[in-house]
Amino acid sequence: MNGDTVGRHMSTVGERIRERRLALGLSQRDLASEGISYAYISRIEANTRRPSVRALRKLAVKLDVSVHWLETGEEDPAEELARIVLNHRAGP
Repeated sequence: MNGDTVGRHMSTVGERIRERRLALGLSQRDLASEGISYAYISRIEANTRRPSVRALRKLAVKLDVSVHWLETGEEDPAEELARIVLNHRAGP
């Protein structure tokens, strides 16, 4: 997943989380999970907190994006490589 898939390029982790959450129709409470409260998500989205690696991993799964995309806003190179390999195997 890259920024083009969701919309405009977002410069912060919090902006990317918020934009993706809204695109999926989820509330902050929907996104919350064990160890990640909706208040924590709110602070991340407001850019007053930087999420932990553990939190990013959990959020990425729920948002159906890569941790790399959440961190950078760029497509995950590993996903791109996998796509190239699969397309090559499928042949012409």
